[in-house]
Amino acid sequence: MAADWLPVVAVAVVSQAAIGLEQAWAGSDLDLAATSLLLSLPLALRRRYPLGTDALLAVALVTQMALGGSLHFGSFVAVLVAAHATGRHLERWPVSTLGGAVLLAGAVGANARSAIDHPDEIFFPVFYVAAAVGSGRLVRRFAKQADDLRAANAALARERHTTERLAIATERIRLARELHDVVAHLLTVMVVQAEAGEASLEQDPEAARRALRRIQSTGRDGLGEIRSMVRVLRSSDEDPPSLGIADLDTLAAVLGEAGLEVRIHRDDDLDRLDPGLAAQLFRIVQEALTNTIKHSAASTAAVRVSCGPHEVRLEIRDPGPSLGNTGTGGHGIHGMAERLAAYAGTVEAGPSGEGFAVVVRVPTAAAPAHDLVGR
Repeated sequence: MAADWLPVVAVAVVSQAAIGLEQAWAGSDLDLAATSLLLSLPLALRRRYPLGTDALLAVALVTQMALGGSLHFGSFVAVLVAAHATGRHLERWPVSTLGGAVLLAGAVGANARSAIDHPDEIFFPVFYVAAAVGSGRLVRRFAKQADDLRAANAALARERHTTERLAIATERIRLARELHDVVAHLLTVMVVQAEAGEASLEQDPEAARRALRRIQSTGRDGLGEIRSMVRVLRSSDEDPPSLGIADLDTLAAVLGEAGLEVRIHRDDDLDRLDPGLAAQLFRIVQEALTNTIKHSAASTAAVRVSCGPHEVRLEIRDPGPSLGNTGTGGHGIHGMAERLAAYAGTVEAGPSGEGFAVVVRVPTAAAPAHDLVGR
């Protein structure tokens, strides 16, 4: 790199020009050229081999004094560059101190006679060598801090990217769950109503017309729910429509028209439930009853919601029998568990006699950030 060779060329030029000689040059021009090379070329190694550079420069200083009887400004610059590189590129400070001591020994050795006559002159090379090594150590520390900051920024950028991806994935899961609960429920109800209308088409045309009207009403309700979801997606300021325990009666009425009589039993104090939890419980009831219509021959189902001192309990039961078409590709039970994950709730689902039961438990003391039961 050009920056590596710039001090080399500068020291070579200044040394060859003999700028700043302390006294007249006693050697030949060839001696001057040789000492200029001895001072400048080791600086090319200062980044990779700082200690080697210090040793070569110490020898060069003594040689320059022996051949020409004088040091010059190029010698001073070479020592400063080497001392700074020693502090900058050696990791451990004792090693960089050793490098500075080698340079100092070369400078003092080159001026041994003067140092004997004037001992106080040794303080000047001690000062500038120590200052150059110290500045290199400071630059090294600042460079390391800059590298650490860059690494931290890169880690934060990766974390932000990961967080964004997780947020997107979480939102996709939430939307898939909502669509599954809403669309699957409505389509199941409409299919059952259509089947009932088809069965009564010839013998009871009026019943068939009633079934068609129920299908129209269910379809309009479904379109309304889907449009509400779309509005929420388009506007981040709009809160999603909140369904809760009070809406179970409406759900029971809709399913009653589809041929499933639903009995709702609930405690009187359920109004204290957190709206978010109440909405999740409503969706779980909706999903469970939709599964009853799809997979059971039951004509009745029971829903019980209670709020005790330690847990909120939800039960959805049907007497069966099962139609044996449960399959393995559904997402209903898994979606119920996902809905309750933030509330530390559990879902137990399985056969109960000839029928099927879903039991949900949500501890009232869990996940305080969500305030499961309003205060």
